[in-house]
Amino acid sequence: MLKYLPAAFAVIAVGVFTALDYMGYRNRSVEIASLQEAATKIDADFEVAEVSYTDHLLSMIGMADGLPDPTLESARIERKVLRAAPLNSYFPTPSEDVLAGWERIEWQNDFHTGFGWPDGMTAEETASYAPDLERDVAIFLNGRSSIYLRAEFSEPTNALATRLKQAYWVVESGRSLDRLREGRPRASYFWTNVKETSRGASVYDAKDHKHFHQVAGVHWLTAKSKTARRDEKMRYMFASLGGGVVLKLRAHAPEDVIKQLMDQLDYQSLNQMQTLPSPLIADGLDEHLIDTPENWLEQHGSETPVASHGTGLGQNKIKAKSEQKEAKSLPTVHKGGFSGKNCTGEKGKTCKVTTQ
Repeated sequence: MLKYLPAAFAVIAVGVFTALDYMGYRNRSVEIASLQEAATKIDADFEVAEVSYTDHLLSMIGMADGLPDPTLESARIERKVLRAAPLNSYFPTPSEDVLAGWERIEWQNDFHTGFGWPDGMTAEETASYAPDLERDVAIFLNGRSSIYLRAEFSEPTNALATRLKQAYWVVESGRSLDRLREGRPRASYFWTNVKETSRGASVYDAKDHKHFHQVAGVHWLTAKSKTARRDEKMRYMFASLGGGVVLKLRAHAPEDVIKQLMDQLDYQSLNQMQTLPSPLIADGLDEHLIDTPENWLEQHGSETPVASHGTGLGQNKIKAKSEQKEAKSLPTVHKGGFSGKNCTGEKGKTCKVTTQ
């Protein structure tokens, strides 16, 4: 009886290998078919001949062509496909399995009475960075809770690229990202990423930023509005993916309901569509990197970045406040006014403060 055990183990091992190999073949086939279909829609050249499982097995011994491995070119096409899709297509669509009991509807201008106008819009004016309402925004309802969600895309800036250098270096050197994942910078760190990525009244007026939720490596911040009435209950929330995508959320809902929605976003696709994806978000970096922070900075670092949302509504208000503040400012106090050569200790401590 024992003499048959090695043969039995061999048969089991072959069966397990075949099952796993077939699953990998099938998943890769579906992935390639989906990519081909999407590439056709955006007029990208990506043609792959159909490969049967038999050909796949024969390719292991060099007797046939198998499925193509991911390449830099296919990675570029995948990113084009991701960018061509509406940004709100990466938001969840409620079903029996996802956000059961929720409802998703399109933005209507009447909603401004509850959420305010989207950044870049008012009743009279639309700025260059106003959203494409059908592609960038979605409204989610859950009982008496209502949530406004918007995604924005822009190219990275010098600050964003510089911040990503460390994480890319950890990946390149083969080290673990666990220490970076476990670290939790202050809310101001992530808020800088938001300001580098996006503009608008909700960003200009935000104050008292705090951590709210972390999901798939994305840190959501909650903030108050400087212009909101004291009795206003609406919550303002922001998340930057670090390489050019920012998410803005406004909600009349309790915390647990908001987190339910946040947990269901497709952070993987939103991350991969960025010019510089973050290694710390979702599945991290693809096998083939289209660009790195170092290369990006070498090409763009000497340029003064112009934010894609940096003009239009809200800018005039900020400029006016800045000019008003400058006009009222007092003369600059000389550095070291209360120490060193400007102070004497003959009768207590007396100091002479000079101004420019």
